[in-house]
Amino acid sequence: DARGKWPIVKLVILHRVGRVGLGEPSVLIGVSTPHRAESFEAARYLIDELKKSVAIWKKDVKRDASTG
Repeated sequence: DARGKWPIVKLVILHRVGRVGLGEPSVLIGVSTPHRAESFEAARYLIDELKKSVAIWKKDVKRDASTG
């Protein structure tokens, strides 16, 4: 869908799995277009669509108070 909206030359979307620390990135989106503004627009569109269409489950892992 994004390729029909912008002249995308290259595109990558990666989602980390496993334990991801607080504040660490979990999604990487890289977009290459002839002009920088188009790349930013496409990347924003892609993350918004990813959030809408893909069920990404998060699980909070908390330490027990006795373990420190």
